[in-house]
Amino acid sequence: MDQIESRIGMRFEIGQPTPEDCVRIGAKHNVEGADAYEAIVIYGENTSLRALCHLLQNCTAATSGAGGIRLSRIETTLRVMSCGSDTLKLLHDRGDDLRRSA
Repeated sequence: MDQIESRIGMRFEIGQPTPEDCVRIGAKHNVEGADAYEAIVIYGENTSLRALCHLLQNCTAATSGAGGIRLSRIETTLRVMSCGSDTLKLLHDRGDDLRRSA
């Protein structure tokens, strides 16, 4: 099986998003404001690229694609997606802070 898998099974790992990854994704989704960019970088570092993209896609849907995505829209969308305000920590607390409090 190892031989078959090595020939046809392509594997790759995507590590945690870098701040640059998060900023690029934010730019593609029309994020506006330094505070919003800081929040999505922290969110990306605390979650994953998939979670960040999902959040920003929901923000875009909520704005109907008109105008930029500001921090208040990101916070509101995250509250709605997760049904709670504790998740706002993911936007404002660095991963190290979250791990220490857990």
